Amino acid sequence: MRLLFYQSKSVICSQLRKLHTKSSILECPIEKIKNIGIFAHIDAGKTTTTERMLFYSGVLDRTGEVHKGDTVMDYMEQERTRGITIVSAAITFPWLNHRVNLIDTPGHVDFTIEVERALCVLDGGICILDASAGVQAQTVTVWSQASRHSVPYIFYLNKMDKPNANVDLCLSTIQKKLRANPLLTQIPLSLHGQFNGFIDLINKSVHTWGQDPSGRSFESTTLSEQMHGEVFEKAMKERNNLIESICDIDDTLADCVIERFSIEDTTPEEINKALKRVTLARTGVPVFCGSSYKNMGVQPLLDAVTKYLPNPVERGRDYSKPFDNHMCAMTFKIIHDKHKGPLTFFRVFSGELKQNQRVHNLTRDGTTKLMKVMVPFADEYVEVPHVSNGNIAIVSGLKGVTTGDILTSSQSAFHYAQKHLLKSEGEVRREFFVGPSVPDPVFFSSIEASSLSEQKALETALECIKLEDPTLKVKYDQETGQTVLGGMGELHLEIIKDRLEKEHKCHVNLGPMQVAYREYIMDCGRKKYEYNKVVGSTKIRVTIDLSISQLDYPGDKNEIQVVKEKENLDNITRITPTIMSAIKDGIEMGLSMGPRSGSPLSGVKVGLQWFEAPSRTSEIAISAAASQCITQLLREVGTGLLEPVMAVELVLDNEFSHRVLGDLSKRRATDLDISQILDSKIIRASVPLGELRGYSTAIRSMTSGTATFSVELSNYLIVPEERVPKVMREITGISYE
Repeated sequence: MRLLFYQSKSVICSQLRKLHTKSSILECPIEKIKNIGIFAHIDAGKTTTTERMLFYSGVLDRTGEVHKGDTVMDYMEQERTRGITIVSAAITFPWLNHRVNLIDTPGHVDFTIEVERALCVLDGGICILDASAGVQAQTVTVWSQASRHSVPYIFYLNKMDKPNANVDLCLSTIQKKLRANPLLTQIPLSLHGQFNGFIDLINKSVHTWGQDPSGRSFESTTLSEQMHGEVFEKAMKERNNLIESICDIDDTLADCVIERFSIEDTTPEEINKALKRVTLARTGVPVFCGSSYKNMGVQPLLDAVTKYLPNPVERGRDYSKPFDNHMCAMTFKIIHDKHKGPLTFFRVFSGELKQNQRVHNLTRDGTTKLMKVMVPFADEYVEVPHVSNGNIAIVSGLKGVTTGDILTSSQSAFHYAQKHLLKSEGEVRREFFVGPSVPDPVFFSSIEASSLSEQKALETALECIKLEDPTLKVKYDQETGQTVLGGMGELHLEIIKDRLEKEHKCHVNLGPMQVAYREYIMDCGRKKYEYNKVVGSTKIRVTIDLSISQLDYPGDKNEIQVVKEKENLDNITRITPTIMSAIKDGIEMGLSMGPRSGSPLSGVKVGLQWFEAPSRTSEIAISAAASQCITQLLREVGTGLLEPVMAVELVLDNEFSHRVLGDLSKRRATDLDISQILDSKIIRASVPLGELRGYSTAIRSMTSGTATFSVELSNYLIVPEERVPKVMREITGISYE
């Protein structure tokens, strides 16, 4: 029997501070860097797991607890008060001679943009499941986001100490809901009915916790038939199943097994290499278990990060060669610090990010100067002279930069890389052009300062928060004279209001929540429009011919395309990129406000058929012509109303199910799906967002506070004709009955 002390693997406290000198930060080779994120459904234990990682790596002297509001990663007052993660937080710590750059992300659907932009810069992820619930609603959303970015994952079954923890349930839901191939590497063990460790199937060893309450040390023994009896037989059977499952998706390991005619003789080294191959290929996902709150299983999880998740080179994100070692970095997050001002988070893809360096902003087509360069350590920022390729860094004092911007050492460096990538890969990699996908808001609310003297401060504060949070939309309504906020949900807008008052000291009044309805076209059409205007002594004449048609689904994003036919080919090919950009701006302006309710259009395909204008016509005039043409065309074809429909998932005790189902029926719920897990009912349904106002309060009342629920945008559906007058009254304030 061996007693493993993980503080001997990575020094702690004062020793760690010596390790974290500037030289150690700068000298880490790219092969030893792990850029990972932690993702999960709300309350699965992401922040608790992160706190344990920091504690065992030596960054923290003690662990914080979410329910006590003293965690390092949840640093905002709103996070500590509510016990949830609202914004992603980055931190750097060492583990087994590796440098781990970790991002802890929110699990609430209102803040899914934090997950999206983290995935743009990460090389791997840990997906945490509540072992008693398996895959939940937000887990599916996060998994689909990770799939779009091809991010390799490992799974961690947390909360194994709960009485209803069920490994088989977790594996089954991973297969069914995520269509992934789970590879169980550990079998949980219990003592007197309490989880106290697991069997490591790869190394044929038994790890148990109990003597050290902090979990810093644990016992490790070799698995043997003499000592472990029936557990030994089960473990060996599961180990063989694991190897067989890997062989099905990894030819290299399968060849090794066939050559020696034995599964039992497969070595841990062979299994580890095979697991890494299938993880990188996303054909299989290693599964681990533990209880972070009870301080069990976190160190082996960190070991798995270094073994199975890729470094930037293995992920194919080392662009030193195409950029010829010139600097290239992407912004993925901006925050405002009271003392340091705006702080911009970067992922470096090539070269070095240096202090006082002048860089070219490829996205904004401008030049700017970097000020201080820092690296995140817990709740502090360590200033460094430069940050190398593959790392995550923070720059202070940077202006004119938004999330998703690409910075290079010079414009010529990017053009060189562009040619190299086109020549070698046939296409330029996505991350150099597209930032995170920003979803449209689903709720709106008016906001006003409590007095005219605070209006300017409110406008400044909203600009700061909007820069940090791309999902917050701010617009000024000319008709009502109100400032209107658009957000991802009631909680999102409540948090914005709270931040305005507590961080920016703005006293504000928030109006009632309004649903973000949309309009769709009821027919196809085409219009040739002449725009005539006299400015001074100059006559402006623009002729534009546009067509509109319906996309397959009314809620789809609008498409704008140039229609090239034999009759208009000569005309269309003469349109310059600058003119085309102005036309698109005008079309988007026209589609932003429908004729029926003033709501934006969706599911519309616009085709440019013809365009004529004098050579010196201003872009403003071109945009105005396109906008007015679209507006008239929409009136001619007619529009209808669409309402956002949410996918709702509830977990509640059986005794409350009839009451909740009856309430859902009143809220126009459809697509009901009811399943049972032990003593709990899981209810899934599609419910119009307009019917879910205040639902969190209602569900607490109906279930005595025992139910949990999550919602996320599913789609947009046509508003039933009998409900149109009510919706129009809600939007415009005018009765149409």
